Amino acid sequence: MALSREQRSQIRQAVLRCRQILTEEFDQLLRQHGILPERIISVPQDRQEVQRRLQEAISREAPDFREARERYLKHALFTFLNRLLALRVAEANGLIVETVATRPEYGDRSRRERDLSDKHPDLAIQPERLAHEALRLAFSEMQEKMNEHLLFRSDSPYAILMPRLPAYRQIREVLMGLPEDVWHEFELLGWAYQFFNSEEREEIRRRLRRNPNPDDIPPLNQFYTVGWIVKALVQNTLGRLWLETHPNSQLKEKLDYFVPVQNNFRPPNRSLSVQEIKVLDPACGSGHFLLGAFDLLFEMWCEERPDLPKWQIPALILEHNLYGVDIDLRACQIAALALWLKARTAFERLKGDDPNAKFEPKRINIVCADIRFVDSNRKSQFLQQFDHDPILKRIVEQTIQACENAFGIGSLLRIRQPFEKLFSQRIKRANELRRKQEQLQLFVLREEQLSLGDVPITVPKELTVAEIVDRIKEFVRRASDAQDMGSLLFGMDAEYAVQLVDILTEQYDVVLMNPPYGAMPPRCKQYARQHYPKTHNVYHATFIEQAINLSKDGGYVGALTGRTFLFLKSYRRLREEILRSEALPEIVWDLGFNVLDEATARYAVFTLRKRYWNDGVDWKKHPVTFFRLTDWDWDEKRVKFEEALSNMKQFFEVV
Repeated sequence: MALSREQRSQIRQAVLRCRQILTEEFDQLLRQHGILPERIISVPQDRQEVQRRLQEAISREAPDFREARERYLKHALFTFLNRLLALRVAEANGLIVETVATRPEYGDRSRRERDLSDKHPDLAIQPERLAHEALRLAFSEMQEKMNEHLLFRSDSPYAILMPRLPAYRQIREVLMGLPEDVWHEFELLGWAYQFFNSEEREEIRRRLRRNPNPDDIPPLNQFYTVGWIVKALVQNTLGRLWLETHPNSQLKEKLDYFVPVQNNFRPPNRSLSVQEIKVLDPACGSGHFLLGAFDLLFEMWCEERPDLPKWQIPALILEHNLYGVDIDLRACQIAALALWLKARTAFERLKGDDPNAKFEPKRINIVCADIRFVDSNRKSQFLQQFDHDPILKRIVEQTIQACENAFGIGSLLRIRQPFEKLFSQRIKRANELRRKQEQLQLFVLREEQLSLGDVPITVPKELTVAEIVDRIKEFVRRASDAQDMGSLLFGMDAEYAVQLVDILTEQYDVVLMNPPYGAMPPRCKQYARQHYPKTHNVYHATFIEQAINLSKDGGYVGALTGRTFLFLKSYRRLREEILRSEALPEIVWDLGFNVLDEATARYAVFTLRKRYWNDGVDWKKHPVTFFRLTDWDWDEKRVKFEEALSNMKQFFEVV
């Protein structure tokens, strides 16, 4: 059940209050460690090690110290708030021992604090130590459960500081003031992020005329896509592909937002196995499209693989089907967390009494593009570990070079074709690949590859990526053990870069998105002029072109964007050169104003079908289904769409 407007209003007030408390607290903690807004001063010896680590972490954020400190402060406080929200949702859904929630029966402490104080009586008389130790245990537990993905990494540079007890108590009081039922809705996390940015977004709008910087883009564009739009796009892209290749599927009865379309598009002659389906959101924000796709993918797995215990399916969806990229670490934290929570609660519901049931997804495919390589000396040191394999080293060097400006470009990096060639140059013997497969357990060789014995073959891209990530993790582990924050940060950026290249060198069956709109940051604009000459004038037009590029032949793009691309002259090349020859529109919902909370633009929703040489379509005769919903406000648009769709289905039944 979606959150009501009243519930969203309560969440907004709570999040803004938490941000105010934590901003003041983290600023004071930085000052306590000698990190003033304009300079760094000396501190007592017992704080010098933490100051050194903070100084290195802050230096990565921006060349200007004041800007870097402000950026670090925002990331650190939101990471802590994200962690608390995650714990509260997890404990409300019975996934961990209560750590944030306080209860009168535990002396207005959490159950974990009560248990800790019983086990260690010395902590009972040190309430701040007790609270911090309870949090550390909960963070560690979630880190293990989520396979060290993003939010709960113990080596995160944004987790160096912990709020003192008075501030922590205030935060808990605010969170406990929210109704219990909101914690059972995973979309709470996405709304929390949108509302966290509310006041900052207004400030940016007041001062900004053009040329935003990269950090302006997430607040300006982080709007939570409403549920009915997600449902419509998922069913008319992913659902349509499935029904096309599985005409006897029972799923059709469940796709209540499925729009009948009639055109001459000839689908590619290929099977579509659920394990091979890949869905990408290249500007994933808090992951709402991926959460929507999860439910439909679950039904597909059940239909195609009745031999599997249903409790295995949630982890398989995370591993094989869903992919997301965002330039904002905070959004990636939420997207990964929301997907994990959705999959984990589904597992708990499905496992029953099976003693073999385990929830152990090998990966969550959410990648942060906020990559900032700032230390050339560490680059040389880092690359030395690949000296034994020149092609592998070249791939890593090219990855670092391609991603040097990823923090401002993100998913618009146009790297698929050159990296495909680079990956194909790596040759090894089949026996060696088999040994690597057994060692890393992150990819699977095909039967024909396994039978080749000592014959040289092209290394699968999955193996190359797995090898690089394995070596990076070892580099990061050594840096963490040595408390070498500079090397640790370089290694983490390298890991993000490899994962980003991995995602952007694939092609996808479905690309779903609500991309940024408006003006681009200068560096991104310069990159777009070079790599997107047809669409570089406007952010969302460039994303449409890249989404098509990342789609498989016959695949789908589903998007919510500004509606101006439908008619303005500045989008003429997009309409005439891309939406005719590369991807044809099938359905358009013209929405106008009042679509997303706190957003002021006029919007359209649409699906595109990726063309290929033998698709049998003459664009001049290709029909497009339009829903004009501009005359209605907010949820009335959904009601009017449902009415129109019902009438349309009745018409098709009669015909």
